Amino acid sequence: ATSEKEVKKRKTSFIQSLDIINNLLKERDGGTFMLGSTFSYAECISAPWVQRFYVTLPYFRAIDFEEDILKSFDLLPLWMGAVCNRPSCVASKCPEEEMIAACKRYYVSFISPGAKGSL
Repeated sequence: ATSEKEVKKRKTSFIQSLDIINNLLKERDGGTFMLGSTFSYAECISAPWVQRFYVTLPYFRAIDFEEDILKSFDLLPLWMGAVCNRPSCVASKCPEEEMIAACKRYYVSFISPGAKGSL
């Protein structure tokens, strides 16, 4: 995003996408992962992005991912927590400084007002 107006538009789209995932989680038969109790390819692909949301949204957009976004969903916070807390995901998590540096290098060109980040 290159302006606060664009940030708001993209935030709305992001929340709509998360709602789709939340609804998919309602279709499973228990468990905390997409396939119930089985940690699947869906989690493997999602884990790095989920980890980044917790770091980059506050830094670049002044968005508290849990308070401003996740609290409006019922199953998504549980799923994301299970993904982030899985030992393999914890062990392979990219350091936060590297996440931020990569964002600055490749795709962030605007910092939202109130965000603690810098370019």
